Amino acid sequence: MNTTLLTADKPLKTRIVEVEHGLAKLVFSDGQSVKISAKFLPSGAKVGEDVYLNLVTLEGLQMGREKVAQAVLEEIIK
Repeated sequence: MNTTLLTADKPLKTRIVEVEHGLAKLVFSDGQSVKISAKFLPSGAKVGEDVYLNLVTLEGLQMGREKVAQAVLEEIIK
């Protein structure tokens, strides 16, 4: 079960353009960029691939966790 999609309302598409010294540079479609620790990249992600960022408030995160819990319960009772 992919629980990531349960919290994503408006994921931001970015492209990995470089990874150096433990930092990954992500570029948005409008040319803006951000550097994050490469440890936060999905496993196996490579330069040139698109990745999606999901920005949520604390309230949204909590609601997402509730959805995940509900999905897990539904899987268990199947």
